[in-house]
Amino acid sequence: MMEQEVEDLGSALPDEVLGRNVAENYFPESVSATHPYGVLYQGEFETPTDGTARAVRLHARALATTGIPVLLRSFSNVVVSEHGVIEPVYTAGMPAEVTAEVGHLLDTDIAECRPAIKHVVIRSSEHLRQLLMPRGAIPLQAGDIEQQIAMRDSVYGNTIVYSVWERDTIDAGIAASLARVKQCWVPCEQNRQLLVDAGVPAERVHVVPHPYEVGDIERLCNRRPAKMHKGWKRFYSIGRWEPRKGFEALLVAFLQAFRPGDKASLLIKYSGNGQWVDYVTPEEALRIAVSLGAANGWNSGNVGAHVQVIGGRVSASQITKLHFDNNIYVSASHGEAWGLPAFDSKRAGNAMVYIPWGGVADFAQDYDISVPFEMAAAPKSYGWEHGAKWASCTVDVLAEGLQRATLPDSFTAPSTYQDRFSIEAVGRQMRLLVDSALSREAQP
Repeated sequence: MMEQEVEDLGSALPDEVLGRNVAENYFPESVSATHPYGVLYQGEFETPTDGTARAVRLHARALATTGIPVLLRSFSNVVVSEHGVIEPVYTAGMPAEVTAEVGHLLDTDIAECRPAIKHVVIRSSEHLRQLLMPRGAIPLQAGDIEQQIAMRDSVYGNTIVYSVWERDTIDAGIAASLARVKQCWVPCEQNRQLLVDAGVPAERVHVVPHPYEVGDIERLCNRRPAKMHKGWKRFYSIGRWEPRKGFEALLVAFLQAFRPGDKASLLIKYSGNGQWVDYVTPEEALRIAVSLGAANGWNSGNVGAHVQVIGGRVSASQITKLHFDNNIYVSASHGEAWGLPAFDSKRAGNAMVYIPWGGVADFAQDYDISVPFEMAAAPKSYGWEHGAKWASCTVDVLAEGLQRATLPDSFTAPSTYQDRFSIEAVGRQMRLLVDSALSREAQP
């Protein structure tokens, strides 16, 4: 058996190698990469419904639409299962919908990747430093100081960091690292101002909004309001159950703004397990809201006809149906770098009530209801910088905003979206920024 295996192996070798002394080295002919240069786009992209993963996939695809080769890579190679469990991709497998969307970018054959775009939610200054300069990338010998400096300058000078922020301040160490990279991309104007105020050179900070491609959501614009919802204000909000989303205040505000029998309803679709340190659960939040709404006639027996709080993971088509079944999105969030569900609601032609701080302010329309706010301290449970603040409005002000909201006259997506946020438009902007980063004039 062994002799046969050896013969089979030998028959697969090139003729010029057969009979050669096995002590001699043999190197097959080198093969050139398909693309001499291209872009490395790195971010956590594997989880189908995660907001950051969705953004990474769409931005990578947007850049690829311009014709430049793009290689998509992950930082951790993990995926969050439908049960909320974090698993390595090599055991869980890449979700089929993710492969269908970006599988063509996972094996792009590029000889030289410049620049590297790192799309990330930055946790700390150390986290950012490790992403920019992985251990082992720099020689540690004491005599290699000049080489270390040169290599660090090369890495920083060929890196673009796409970061997202939901507070009003960042750590000085984070700002120092961001000031060294070639470019900083952020999704909204508020994020841009945050980095500039922190000391990042303004000419290096660019707003690159979230892209979209025409799909099922745009088809919802064909709805006819008079027949669809029969005069009901159907409010809804989507997101992870956490303090930042402001769901507990939204529940209280709705039951303060309306009474049983009014043509108004509220649906909150939350993700996650409904648990957060020092924060009410969905069940507790609804119970508190009903208690506070007793003066308006609310009780546990009648609230269910007007209010739904739904957890668990659902499919993309089911989320699209939420945009179809409802007509006024509520973004009561204390901070949104972009606000994907709110953005999708506008693409579906729905109206919106929102706190105008962060990304939502960049795509809201004049007819949407803007809720006044003040800056307030963010909870310590987020682990952010001491004194970090976010936007906050009172329940009374939010309730008044819900009352002022009106049904859409027609379900029409904003006419400016195609030129500002389409995958083609954002891709062109990204390509121009990449080209400028590589131009001699842009070199430091």
